[in-house]
Amino acid sequence: MAKYDEEFQRNAVDHLIKTGKSAKRVAGDLGISDGALRLWRDKYINEPGGAQQENLREENERLKKEIAELRVERDILKKSVGIFSNPRK
Repeated sequence: MAKYDEEFQRNAVDHLIKTGKSAKRVAGDLGISDGALRLWRDKYINEPGGAQQENLREENERLKKEIAELRVERDILKKSVGIFSNPRK
């Protein structure tokens, strides 16, 4: 079995997380076993400052922005319904 340094392992896990591909496919692309990649993933996935944490932070920011936009749209629709629901005098 080949010995891979920590940097290679971390980069492989980062690649797995960022691409969203299956472990089997990423492992095949890198020429390693999918079992090894899964072990490395389990080892590094929840590390503070790791790729998974960064992805979660980015997703959290994106979702917060989306929620803010949806709230604005909702408020506009509520006002529109109120305007069109009141008969003109």
